[in-house]
Amino acid sequence: MLGALGDDGWFPSPAHIIRRAALLDTVGSWQPATLLEMGCGAGRLLADWDRLGFRGQAVEPDAQSRAMARRCAAHFAPNFEVVERATLCNVDYIVSTEVLEHVDDPLQTIREWVEHLKDGGYFLATVPAFQAKWGASDEWAGHVQRFEPEEFRALLVQAGLVVVSVEVYGGLLGDLIRIAGNEASRRKMAVRANQPSRENATFASGRDRSIENRLAPILKSLPGRALMHTAIAAQKWLPGGHGLIAVARKLRDE
Repeated sequence: MLGALGDDGWFPSPAHIIRRAALLDTVGSWQPATLLEMGCGAGRLLADWDRLGFRGQAVEPDAQSRAMARRCAAHFAPNFEVVERATLCNVDYIVSTEVLEHVDDPLQTIREWVEHLKDGGYFLATVPAFQAKWGASDEWAGHVQRFEPEEFRALLVQAGLVVVSVEVYGGLLGDLIRIAGNEASRRKMAVRANQPSRENATFASGRDRSIENRLAPILKSLPGRALMHTAIAAQKWLPGGHGLIAVARKLRDE
């Protein structure tokens, strides 16, 4: 449930745990092939991609996060190379989790990414959903926006992709966890000596686990694990949610 845990002090947030479960429900049915992850942060999902038989590269522009991702890959994902800029072309899959909400021009970013994707390849992205749910966690992480489902679908179409699915994940319990995450983010911002730039806030969001490490004993406990397993199961059938998971395909122009 917690994914890859190393000795570098990184621990998953409840939101990460729920999102990872939704991702694995989707990617678990894919045929293993080459995969390029854009903005991998601390690189914890690489362990899952490697375990499922994928191979390829993970891109992370932040030096500190990239170093953490490389250590994670060395222990858990030997079939992945962590790089500053993508060099692979004609890959079968591109995955981006919680990245596009940080950029000023997500359309141009997607267009640049899918240049690395082969015809017939698949693009998967997760982003925060619904601008009305903007909160302290968005401010802390350096987000530019949250996305409406139809808005994000249109963005993928504009990028030249054929949309397979755009779904809301998280469920009612996920919404409650998001509210708790907003409070945790307020506490993180309160201890910052100075307000960082949006770029620095973006980079820190993937590796600052000061609150999550305090929660670790609770999440590792039997009640904590039971709560998270319930949230993971419930997101499949309870209404609500705070994130989008989208799959699209790159098809050759006729």
